[in-house]
Amino acid sequence: MEWKNKLKQFGPSGFILIGIISVLLFYLNANNTNIITALHILMAKPFTFRFLQYGEEYSPLHKAFQFFVFILIYGLFFVGIVNAFIVVKNLFKKKPTLIARNIHDYNSYIDLEDKLGDAMIALEERFNSRVIDEKVTIFMNTKEMEIKRIFGVSERQIDFIWYFHGKNNDIELVYLKKPADIHGAGKLINSALDMPDVRVKEAAVNSQLELQNSPIKQFISVRNYGHLKLGLAVLILKDNVFTEENLQEFTYYTSKMILLGTYIPFLRQIKKKKQLAN
Repeated sequence: MEWKNKLKQFGPSGFILIGIISVLLFYLNANNTNIITALHILMAKPFTFRFLQYGEEYSPLHKAFQFFVFILIYGLFFVGIVNAFIVVKNLFKKKPTLIARNIHDYNSYIDLEDKLGDAMIALEERFNSRVIDEKVTIFMNTKEMEIKRIFGVSERQIDFIWYFHGKNNDIELVYLKKPADIHGAGKLINSALDMPDVRVKEAAVNSQLELQNSPIKQFISVRNYGHLKLGLAVLILKDNVFTEENLQEFTYYTSKMILLGTYIPFLRQIKKKKQLAN
């Protein structure tokens, strides 16, 4: 029925309320049965208040109202127990509260913007090449560290590759730490570039025949719209890391990546890092 469907929106409390109403209707239809009388007497035992004590001399209307009060009291108590159980369950799962999570994420994003701002100022003011390289590297490290936090993995369980369009239509790769499988990473990046989306993920890398023995288990990439300017590939060396929650946070956290490659001085510095590595 429509009213029952609406109650489902309230979760366990809605179903409990349906149960209370059902029991009350059952009582009204069969309040002379031995089972209902025994249940009525049992529910009245904990109470010392005269009105809530069971009495054979009470009228049927009094008994029905008293039974309804008992159902309501025990129902509310049960709702409290269910809600307490849910709270404890979430605590054991270590789910952060919405407020705590927002505060933590806010500080992370502000810190990243500060590092990006330092790099932008160094590029705009034309600081010496050592300072510029240092500021850009700090920004890259900060972004990588926060992505590790988002996916909850250790240093040895994740690799990063920054990539851009090079000469002769080649894709150039830049990384601060050598990836565990550079050839597999290249195949994944090339495959992602064949897709029109700016974000491409592969939750089961080893399901691909040519990558079935790769240490890379999951892959996600983000790049700019249109012709490739700058992208970031995240290579996870652990199974079953992706969740709906951390993928949403990754999307939000990397939203500026789709524009960063359009800032030519920054892109030029990334390309210079590739030249220095060679």
